[in-house]
Amino acid sequence: MSDEKPDHIEMYNIICEKRFDKIDTSQEKIIDLLRGKNSTPGLIDEVRTLKSRWTIIFAAIALLSTAMVTQLIQWIFKVL
Repeated sequence: MSDEKPDHIEMYNIICEKRFDKIDTSQEKIIDLLRGKNSTPGLIDEVRTLKSRWTIIFAAIALLSTAMVTQLIQWIFKVL
Protein backbone atom coordinates (compact mmCIF):
# COMPACT_ATOMS: atom_id res chain seq x y z
CA MET A 1 0.00 0.00 0.00
CA SER A 2 2.91 2.39 0.62
CA ASP A 3 4.25 1.72 -2.92
CA GLU A 4 1.10 3.04 -4.56
CA LYS A 5 1.13 6.65 -5.69
CA PRO A 6 -2.00 8.75 -5.42
CA ASP A 7 -3.86 9.24 -8.69
CA HIS A 8 -3.15 12.94 -8.97
CA ILE A 9 0.62 12.37 -8.76
CA GLU A 10 0.45 9.73 -11.48
CA MET A 11 -1.64 12.01 -13.69
CA TYR A 12 0.81 14.84 -13.12
CA ASN A 13 3.74 12.61 -14.10
CA ILE A 14 1.93 11.35 -17.20
CA ILE A 15 0.47 14.61 -18.50
CA CYS A 16 2.06 17.68 -16.97
CA GLU A 17 5.66 16.97 -16.06
CA LYS A 18 7.14 17.03 -19.58
CA ARG A 19 5.10 20.08 -20.55
CA PHE A 20 6.18 22.01 -17.50
CA ASP A 21 9.80 21.11 -18.21
CA LYS A 22 9.39 22.50 -21.74
CA ILE A 23 7.83 25.67 -20.35
CA ASP A 24 10.73 26.11 -17.93
CA THR A 25 13.36 25.77 -20.66
CA SER A 26 11.43 28.11 -22.96
CA GLN A 27 11.09 30.63 -20.17
CA GLU A 28 14.84 30.53 -19.53
CA LYS A 29 15.52 31.16 -23.23
CA ILE A 30 13.15 34.13 -23.27
CA ILE A 31 14.72 35.62 -20.15
CA ASP A 32 18.18 35.17 -21.67
CA LEU A 33 17.02 37.02 -24.79
CA LEU A 34 15.54 39.85 -22.76
CA ARG A 35 18.36 40.31 -20.26
CA GLY A 36 21.28 39.15 -22.35
CA LYS A 37 23.76 36.46 -21.53
CA ASN A 38 27.48 36.78 -20.76
CA SER A 39 28.70 39.86 -22.60
CA THR A 40 25.90 40.09 -25.18
CA PRO A 41 23.32 42.80 -24.57
CA GLY A 42 19.72 41.74 -24.29
CA LEU A 43 16.65 43.20 -25.91
CA ILE A 44 16.01 45.38 -22.87
CA ASP A 45 19.40 47.07 -23.33
CA GLU A 46 18.75 47.49 -27.04
CA VAL A 47 15.39 49.16 -26.41
CA ARG A 48 16.94 51.53 -23.86
CA THR A 49 19.63 52.48 -26.37
CA LEU A 50 17.11 53.08 -29.14
CA LYS A 51 14.91 55.13 -26.84
CA SER A 52 17.78 57.43 -25.92
CA ARG A 53 18.82 57.79 -29.55
CA TRP A 54 15.29 58.68 -30.65
CA THR A 55 15.18 61.36 -27.96
CA ILE A 56 18.37 62.86 -29.38
CA ILE A 57 17.03 62.63 -32.96
CA PHE A 58 13.74 64.36 -32.04
CA ALA A 59 15.63 67.11 -30.19
CA ALA A 60 17.86 67.68 -33.22
CA ILE A 61 14.85 67.83 -35.55
CA ALA A 62 13.13 70.33 -33.25
CA LEU A 63 16.28 72.48 -33.16
CA LEU A 64 16.67 72.42 -36.95
CA SER A 65 12.99 73.17 -37.48
CA THR A 66 13.17 76.14 -35.13
CA ALA A 67 16.25 77.46 -36.91
CA MET A 68 14.61 77.05 -40.32
CA VAL A 69 11.42 78.81 -39.25
CA THR A 70 13.46 81.66 -37.77
CA GLN A 71 15.43 82.03 -41.00
CA LEU A 72 12.23 81.87 -43.05
CA ILE A 73 10.65 84.64 -40.97
CA GLN A 74 13.77 86.79 -41.32
CA TRP A 75 13.80 86.20 -45.09
CA ILE A 76 10.11 87.13 -45.40
CA PHE A 77 10.60 90.39 -43.49
CA LYS A 78 13.69 91.21 -45.56
CA VAL A 79 11.81 90.64 -48.85
CA LEU A 80 8.81 92.69 -47.79
